[in-house]
Amino acid sequence: MRALFANRNYMLLWAGLSVSRFGYRFFNLAVLWFVMQGTGSALSLGMTVLCFTVPTIIIEPLAGVAADRFDRKKIMVFSDIFTGSTMLVIAVLMINGSLSLPLLYVLLVCSAASMALFNPSANSSIPLLVEEEHLTKANSLNQLSTQGSNILGPALSGILIGFVGNIGFLLIISGAAFVISAITESWIKVPRMNNHKKDGKQSFVYEMLDGFQYVKKDRALLFLVIVGGIIINFFLAPLTIFFTYMSDYIFDVGASGLGFINSVLATGAMFGSLMIMFNVFKNKYRMAVAGLLLEGIALLIMGIALSYYATVAAAGLLGLGVCFASVGLNTMYQTMIPKEMMGRVLSLVSMMLGASVPLGQLFGSLIIEHYSMTAILMIFGAIVSISSLSLIRIVRVENKEEIIAEKEVQ
Repeated sequence: MRALFANRNYMLLWAGLSVSRFGYRFFNLAVLWFVMQGTGSALSLGMTVLCFTVPTIIIEPLAGVAADRFDRKKIMVFSDIFTGSTMLVIAVLMINGSLSLPLLYVLLVCSAASMALFNPSANSSIPLLVEEEHLTKANSLNQLSTQGSNILGPALSGILIGFVGNIGFLLIISGAAFVISAITESWIKVPRMNNHKKDGKQSFVYEMLDGFQYVKKDRALLFLVIVGGIIINFFLAPLTIFFTYMSDYIFDVGASGLGFINSVLATGAMFGSLMIMFNVFKNKYRMAVAGLLLEGIALLIMGIALSYYATVAAAGLLGLGVCFASVGLNTMYQTMIPKEMMGRVLSLVSMMLGASVPLGQLFGSLIIEHYSMTAILMIFGAIVSISSLSLIRIVRVENKEEIIAEKEVQ
């Protein structure tokens, strides 16, 4: 860990990401609360969520090409300043009472597009700033700040909303967080890759398709994305809906009980990050498979027991699995993809994984009224478990090739 903490460039990036993540948690909750209070309409809330998510799916693949072509640091700094400025505009309009719903949607699309531009540059910078042997710990530290913002962000947001009264003041904090993040990132030195296609002759769309072709040709990577990413995400995405449904209609524990389930899940993920950072789990390949298997087992426990306390315990196990799977898979992606194509390929992977989430949530919301919760959770758990075990062959091949490569270097 000392080598990682001594890595000035990565720690500046991590600090900027951590600050902006807390800012985004504040922003997300405040906007949803504003819409709910102002309209009371589920349709308006749904439109708000679409404004958060759709621009990412559309823009991120092109943003990945931009990350490979241009200066990643400049993209990150520009994106954070634009996002922070947009949030501050929303804040001022809220405070003045002049923010209409259509204008809010337009500004949300602008901020989501800006964050979509930011993500590929930030994600593809990590393997350029961190030595390969330290990537697992770097990703676990990244996961730690993500889960920390998931736990503390909503709690602090709720307290601040009650304290300041006007939600717009909370958005001032969000905007300021992104501006601070931009200032932090301006000190980073990100190495430039020699990309032979950076001569401007190839279009953005061509290079994006080039990324698709790379994923398609690399069978191990494609299998990992489909099974370890798309399928798993699809069957885990409805859990937010399932937890809400079970807390209300089955367990009768209300919003506080639902909040506790989500807190335990995030705490489990944070605990997993600490385990990785302190070398309890070293091998990224085994970590990924073990994490996915833990997710499947957690779903099976929830389905078999179908009690509140069993669900809480399983949520902790699920959080642990989510952390192991996320860190393991991200590290595998970062080591399997050539650095000169990291931006466009990672952005395509992220787009495919992101697109599977709303589809999974829609599927979960449709079947919940027709089948028992026990059957759904057990079937989902079995599918996730089998999917994780199907990756063992790929993992063995990749692990063997890495060991051979290390011996040749020595």
